Amino acid sequence: MTQAALCDGICSQAEISKIENGRNSPTIDLLQQIAKRLRVPISLLFQDQHQSEQFREVDRRLTELFREQNFDGLLIEIEKIKQSVFNNEIVLLARYFEIVSAERSKKVDYRSSISQLAHLADKEDIWFESPKMFLRIKMAIANFYFENDQFIHSENVYEEILDLNYDTIELKKTRLKIIYNHAQQLSFQGNYKKGFETANVGIKESLALDDGSFLGHFYYQRGYFNKKMGGNIDEIKKDFTLSYTIFKAFNMPNYEQLVIDSHVEYLLYRI
Repeated sequence: MTQAALCDGICSQAEISKIENGRNSPTIDLLQQIAKRLRVPISLLFQDQHQSEQFREVDRRLTELFREQNFDGLLIEIEKIKQSVFNNEIVLLARYFEIVSAERSKKVDYRSSISQLAHLADKEDIWFESPKMFLRIKMAIANFYFENDQFIHSENVYEEILDLNYDTIELKKTRLKIIYNHAQQLSFQGNYKKGFETANVGIKESLALDDGSFLGHFYYQRGYFNKKMGGNIDEIKKDFTLSYTIFKAFNMPNYEQLVIDSHVEYLLYRI
């Protein structure tokens, strides 16, 4: 059903679009009309929210075990999920952690891990059913390539995922993280020109979203790339000072100190 068909006689198409993108919250009356038009119980419209909360909790638990490198505990949790969870997205998350933890614990090599992750990502409709898991899997593939000096393959993966249609606020914010990671890898490769362009895209998209999550990082990256290329000193000072100020305002002392320790001579002021 198109947006136009869904909203006909109920509300404007713009209203439906804003709800889908997370910009507006619908009233109960509007939800009842939408449910009636879709011929589903109104409770079904809240199902995604419950599943999202369940996904975040499982993700938090598995991520914590992974960061602690508690791979035995991670595998125990994954087996529990396989036996008791019927949410396809969470099962996919568990399989993702199973693959990446096997590589980190040296049970399989990175090529086998990439092959297994690619098989997951190639499943039909995964981009539509769980775009955040699709992107996560692709990012893991890019990282494995990068860590093993396969820079061309890593760059191809980034180009593929950044060319996708990020049509919700949540996905657009995920895209900011991808852009940041891409710029980081370009820094390690010494590709300063493309890194500068990538960081610049991150700044523009962060400002358009009114999202400061990575804005300080993007200004830092742009200043760093510009410095490496011998760019305009005033622009370099402006970017490092903006990054320092944002880190200070957002109470991110480690990153604030990074700017001071590495580029204090480019700061226009200290707070």
